[in-house]
Amino acid sequence: MKLYYKGSQEEEERCDCNKGHDDHRCDENNECCDKHKYAHCYPKSPCPYPILFECTQGIGTSIGKTNENFQPRSLGCIAIDTSCLKNPVVKVDFCSTIKYKDNSNDEPTRLLFGLFKNCDDRQEIPCGTWEYTIAFDTADEELTTSFCFSHCECASCPGCCVYTIKIIEAVNQNGDILIISNPSLSVIAKSGH
Repeated sequence: MKLYYKGSQEEEERCDCNKGHDDHRCDENNECCDKHKYAHCYPKSPCPYPILFECTQGIGTSIGKTNENFQPRSLGCIAIDTSCLKNPVVKVDFCSTIKYKDNSNDEPTRLLFGLFKNCDDRQEIPCGTWEYTIAFDTADEELTTSFCFSHCECASCPGCCVYTIKIIEAVNQNGDILIISNPSLSVIAKSGH
């Protein structure tokens, strides 16, 4: 099957979706080259993949005794280019391991994680926040656990976006041991309706 970009010369900008590909990214029901008009995708992929996936490992950190001037810390970032998707639906997943040891049983320890997005080198915008709070009844107790969250965006604007995970607030007034390790980020995107 051969499909063509609208307004282009057939031989110069041909979208031959079956040539060299085993999958069926374009067919009679999904004429991606005509319907989506993404001529700028042609050099990379005449008919873009229906699903995009990226993953990466972040950077761990430890949180010592905090004061009011806590500086946000990045745990990692991941980029995905949805330029060739129509009305992209994007899902970002974050997971990490948190090791905690209570040095005293006075105040709970609290972390506030933030997800931020920067698309096409524009201003960074917040996507959401997730809170982790822990406290024990007695001192010298320990816990190692996972902390994960997901964020979904429907019908977002196509483009190249960088998603960054940060610890934006931390309350550890007693100097409890708090280590965030093995952070991992993944993002999956597909065309919406």
